[in-house]
Amino acid sequence: MTSIHMLLLAVVQAATEFLPISSSGHLLFLKGLFGLEDIPIVFDVILHVGSLMAILFYFRREIAKTLTSCFAEMKTGQAEKPHTRFLIFALISTLTTFLFYLCFKGPIASGYATARVLPYTYTATTLILLSTLLLRGRTPRSVSAAGWLLPLLVGLFQGMAIMPGVSRSGATIGILLLLNIRREEAAYYSFFLAIPAILGAMVFEILEMDFRSYLLAEGFWLFIAFFVSAGFSYLFLRILTLLIRKGNFWAFSIYTFGLAVAALIIFQ
Repeated sequence: MTSIHMLLLAVVQAATEFLPISSSGHLLFLKGLFGLEDIPIVFDVILHVGSLMAILFYFRREIAKTLTSCFAEMKTGQAEKPHTRFLIFALISTLTTFLFYLCFKGPIASGYATARVLPYTYTATTLILLSTLLLRGRTPRSVSAAGWLLPLLVGLFQGMAIMPGVSRSGATIGILLLLNIRREEAAYYSFFLAIPAILGAMVFEILEMDFRSYLLAEGFWLFIAFFVSAGFSYLFLRILTLLIRKGNFWAFSIYTFGLAVAALIIFQ
């Protein structure tokens, strides 16, 4: 993989990790289009670290408020514990995703082997995004005001998004909006879940990799790729949250439908 490919993949990862258009699907699409070999695991880890740093920085105030408020709720023993409930919901969603992965690890692994799966998975993402058009005229609520079905459904949708072409942000924000959650809180809950999801993926990847020789050979470009990933991730995270506030989340379905058609023509 050349330095140009590294920078291209870093920008693609940054944009597609947060926009509801599937980062894994884009990387598999580019891999099939340009005939690239398997992307080195250490490079993928570096890109995910950049995306993770962008989430932590962008939502730093919200994360700090959630954690400190949860501690205060537990300390004072108040009856209503919305921030504690938020964290419990996030834990349930994460565990549900993990169990989903364990149950369907084989099919998921085979899905990453070929770009032929992309027409079907991008079609699924398109349908999820389009479904958010059904939300007009309803009064939204907070995550903590929802029932216990919410974290289970979000965890299942996040699990399905492990497949390339199914967007994690698209699936999780989409189901949250369909469950009548406020737009800004839907985005926050989705990206709060991304923190353990990215960390978990990194752990699995790190356990499999032998990174010393690759770091020595490509250290400089890995360093550049990290900052490109972090910088563009932050930019596209801002763009996505702005579009969610304006109620234009569904518009990404036009792009994902185009990708589904392109993948059908190119790879089938």
